[in-house]
Amino acid sequence: MGNDDEQVLTLSDLFQVASWQSTLPWKPFLDGVDIYRLYGRAESGPAAALLRFHAGGRVKLHEHTGYEHIIVLAGSQVDENSKAETGALIINPPGTRHAVLSEQGCIVLAIYEKPVRFLGTTPSPPALARPRTVFLAVNGTLMRGLELNPALLAVNATFVREAATEPAYRLMSIDDRHPAMIRVKSGVAVAVEIWSVPVDGLAAILLNEPPGLTIGKVTLGDGSEVLGVIGEPILCEARKDISSFGGWRAYTASLKSNSDAHNSEKVES
Repeated sequence: MGNDDEQVLTLSDLFQVASWQSTLPWKPFLDGVDIYRLYGRAESGPAAALLRFHAGGRVKLHEHTGYEHIIVLAGSQVDENSKAETGALIINPPGTRHAVLSEQGCIVLAIYEKPVRFLGTTPSPPALARPRTVFLAVNGTLMRGLELNPALLAVNATFVREAATEPAYRLMSIDDRHPAMIRVKSGVAVAVEIWSVPVDGLAAILLNEPPGLTIGKVTLGDGSEVLGVIGEPILCEARKDISSFGGWRAYTASLKSNSDAHNSEKVES
């Protein structure tokens, strides 16, 4: 999916972009915003690009010198005029001004008739300011609906997507209370959830984790690296290897199924 101006470019399933965004060669653009240019450049003439706002990403105050069309493909964004959710089309006529914020992150298709003009170095209004964030891969009780998930919500972390690691990890059960994921030479792909976490909330999350779990770098199946919850090797010694289940949810579901079957047999007997 190159963006060479001399080639035909086809992007399929645009409203599913969140699931294949990692295949695009994003480049840093603005504060908490990445860009993938489809055609044209910002300096002159018409242009189009995909913009990926991380949680708290913003575009400072700017003026449109031509028509701008924005289609929100995933997530939502807000400016002085309104909040735009997934599926919204926003048309900004020449001469209009605004600053843009995405509180929880979003991906938009932006089509410009002419370049925008940023107004000095004035940042977005203070009310729109948000802390910088990082992506964190979680593989156990920090996941949605599980025991420690409130620790993520307490620091204003937001769920981004489900994913899987590259096949280089083992998943161990720690007394069936929580898992510990470790990197090995030959392993499996482990199911994880990717969360966008304010940088200043990482310490609070780590302090709430069970002993022997820490935060390190995790490689995902698409080759990208994010921070993630991993287990110390000593914690995993002589523990039950549950890697064949592919993830903590699948393993705990099997425990529940076995328990229900056992209880059913007791009733029948």
